[in-house]
Amino acid sequence: MGKLQNKERSALLDETLSWFAETSRDLLLVIDSNKRISYINTSLKEAIHYDLSEIQGMKCLDFIHKEDRKMTAEWISTFSNTTLFPSFTNRFRKKNGSYIQLLWHSGKVINNEWILAGTILEEDINNVLVNNIGMSNFFEMADEAGDICDLEGRVILLNQAFEHLYGWKRKEILGKKLPIIPEEFRHEFDDFSQKILDGTKILHHQTIRMKKDGSLFPVLLIVAPIFDGDGKIIAISAITKDLSELLKTKLMIEQQKIKIAEQERLLFDISENISDVICLFDSKQFKFLYISPSFESMWGTSVEAVYASPSVLKEKLYKEDLEKILDYFQSKKNVPIELEYKINDDFNVEERWIRTKITPIANENGHGYRYVTVSQDITEWKKQALLLKKQEKLGALGQLAAGIAHEIRNPLTTVKGFIQLRAQQQVDDRYNGIILQELEQIEAIVTEFLMLTKPQRNVKYVQHNVNELVDEVVRMMKREAILHKIEIDTLLEDILLPVQCEPKQIKQVIINMLKNAIEAMPYGGTVYITTTLMSDHSVSIVIKDEGAGIPKEILSRLGEPFYSNKERGTGLGLMVSFKIIENHGGHIHIESTEGKGTMITILLPSGQHTWN
Repeated sequence: MGKLQNKERSALLDETLSWFAETSRDLLLVIDSNKRISYINTSLKEAIHYDLSEIQGMKCLDFIHKEDRKMTAEWISTFSNTTLFPSFTNRFRKKNGSYIQLLWHSGKVINNEWILAGTILEEDINNVLVNNIGMSNFFEMADEAGDICDLEGRVILLNQAFEHLYGWKRKEILGKKLPIIPEEFRHEFDDFSQKILDGTKILHHQTIRMKKDGSLFPVLLIVAPIFDGDGKIIAISAITKDLSELLKTKLMIEQQKIKIAEQERLLFDISENISDVICLFDSKQFKFLYISPSFESMWGTSVEAVYASPSVLKEKLYKEDLEKILDYFQSKKNVPIELEYKINDDFNVEERWIRTKITPIANENGHGYRYVTVSQDITEWKKQALLLKKQEKLGALGQLAAGIAHEIRNPLTTVKGFIQLRAQQQVDDRYNGIILQELEQIEAIVTEFLMLTKPQRNVKYVQHNVNELVDEVVRMMKREAILHKIEIDTLLEDILLPVQCEPKQIKQVIINMLKNAIEAMPYGGTVYITTTLMSDHSVSIVIKDEGAGIPKEILSRLGEPFYSNKERGTGLGLMVSFKIIENHGGHIHIESTEGKGTMITILLPSGQHTWN
């Protein structure tokens, strides 16, 4: 009785299992120990269109796609040695020769037979999408390329954006390994799969992908898992964002930034290295926004001090110039202007002349609120203009002197002759000496006048050593120096290049300068005379005294005709000296400090000198 009941239970169990197998929506496949098919249920029959009688006893691997056979054999071997079922996918051949992708999600080994349960993977994915309408619409209608692959990397689904971006049609790669990953990036899919199985999403991963034509391009990937109804991961989805245009734009921006930086650097280098001073001033905030470094050498004030307080510049300007500049800024005119003005330089004794061009930057109301200024030091130019003016005066004076000298000299010669005749006749006239002295003074003045008017083309220039001329003058003037308690100290350079000159004229210049130095020290002192060969091969004669010095307002007028700070002076001596040195291609520079003395520098070109 017990044995009968056990048989009945076994028959009932077999019938129940058979009913379950035939009515289950899962695909059921049973493989015997020789890897041959022993059973398929109705769902699998409908999927592959084979009856059990047609394939029973046939090798299972013969129905697996050749690319999946090795993986399937390894999977079966792994499954045989573990209690856990590692789900996998492969492609199974249908009766018409095409392949269907299956997901084997459950299995059991009983009596050396493998009982496998699975689903059609594409249908599973579609079911997931159908059950989530939003996800389905997003996948199909998304502008970004989307693909879904099984856990082995074989393509299950693509959207239209994927076909458009990569150039692959769905039918070309369905069921195949995703062909868009370059060889050197193949490891990425395995990395992604592992992270997905570990429960991690991949967001904003930048990498490289490949189109059908083989071209590579930059992309941004978002990779996420797809779950079945039981919460099990059955596939991997990926969204591809093409970064080509973005990177092009970014590259263009970077190139533009580099170009702007280069232009800024170029402007910086220019403004940092030119002698002109460039400034940007904001009148509304009353502060400088930029001051170029050459400002300090021109104005003698630190840039930091001006940044901190622009008002410090007022102390440098003369009242009339300051009023002129302030009037312009207060007018808020949107018109460029050019101004010339003088400044006091703390580091230099002399004044500086500055020319500034001011260009306004207008606001929305058309009023200037910021100003770009470019300033030049025109002190030397002003000096040259003044010198030219003096030369023009000398030219006019020379013409006048020629006429005056001609008219004076004839009667002067007659009077002088009669006085000399009276002296020879020994006529007792105590005024003869005084008359002769005054006549000689008049004759010296006329001679100096004529020196200004004589054409220099008739003067004969010869090579001569300046030291010899200095020695001759010192010997000649020594007696006069002793009478005035003056000591003459000479320091003459041994190696001195000869100069092309008219010796008498150069001696006359040295005499004039030495006389002025002696007269500047009524209580005695020392006159220092030095000669030097300069680096540009010019020859320098420096005459320095220890006198009272020359006031600043007088110093700038020295060399003007009939201007002198001496009681009986005519100013012609210095004027003649300037003219002689000028005709020799040289120049005279006078420096003086009140209470300390005066230094006169005479520069003459040597035969090897070229003026800068």
